[in-house]
Amino acid sequence: MTTFESEASIEEKLIQQLVEGESQWTFRGDIHTFDDLWNNFRKILIQNNKEIFDEHPLTDSEFQQVQNQLRFPTFYDAAQWLMGENGIVRVSIQREDAELGTVYPVVFKRADVAGGSSVYEVVHQIEFDRQEKMNRDRRGDVTLLINGLPMIQIELKNRSHPYREAFNQIKKYLKEGAFRDIYSALQMFVVSNASDTRYIATAGESDLNEKFLSAWLDEDNQPVTEYIAFAKAVLSIPAAHRMVSQYTVLDSERKALIMLRPYQIHAVEAIRNAVNPYTGGGRQSGYIWHFRCSLPVDALHRPQAHALVWHYSGLFPNQPPL
Repeated sequence: MTTFESEASIEEKLIQQLVEGESQWTFRGDIHTFDDLWNNFRKILIQNNKEIFDEHPLTDSEFQQVQNQLRFPTFYDAAQWLMGENGIVRVSIQREDAELGTVYPVVFKRADVAGGSSVYEVVHQIEFDRQEKMNRDRRGDVTLLINGLPMIQIELKNRSHPYREAFNQIKKYLKEGAFRDIYSALQMFVVSNASDTRYIATAGESDLNEKFLSAWLDEDNQPVTEYIAFAKAVLSIPAAHRMVSQYTVLDSERKALIMLRPYQIHAVEAIRNAVNPYTGGGRQSGYIWHFRCSLPVDALHRPQAHALVWHYSGLFPNQPPL
């Protein structure tokens, strides 16, 4: 009889991979509930905005204003907020003391990838609040937090199950309303059975389509499906931060998130390295001599989208369009 490694063991090894060595992820085994997540987010918000809160501490009623702003009706609304203004994402707070007026503490700075004010944390087995009494108690497998907000949700199965069962689990959670409240900020789902791993942009239960699941390919176009190898390539820092902040595009026509495919991400990285004087590529110049765009023009809201959705045939001439 064939025996398979348990999901608990797979989860433990994934977390170990994320936090070991020089990784910037920190495991937070003390966070178990939505309240814990909010309290953690509050501490990070205060820490990153000391100039606002040192002299006049954030009150409970003021923090409720923040929570209300971060309970998004859709993942698309969360993504729009994450665009920020001039690369800075803020919330607004009307201070209880009217003389202090309104303040705008920073939640994210797009430039702070793998540095600056960014805080990267890993939590697991968070207890999802039940929308209906008849719903079963649910716990998410692994959640990746950036500055205290859930950005990436990972659902796992063992090797006796296809990865699609993890995908169906996410669909079930969506139907039951598990990804609400602070989890409404999620931008990316990852599903795996340890041997086969896929990623997809977040969407509502009726819009989350299996056909948009993407496997990861390395720069040589070789599949990276084993979950530990996938974690090294995609879920490390800065890669994971860039996935949710730079490699997603807003499709305003469908009110949907689009997450780029691997060959497009490699093309962008190659272009970035070619023009960056601090990389081995040095500062090079030249032309993109052929391009194709397969997204509607009004989907190109983010500045990086112009580079991301063009098919850079000079680097990857044999790849299909988005």
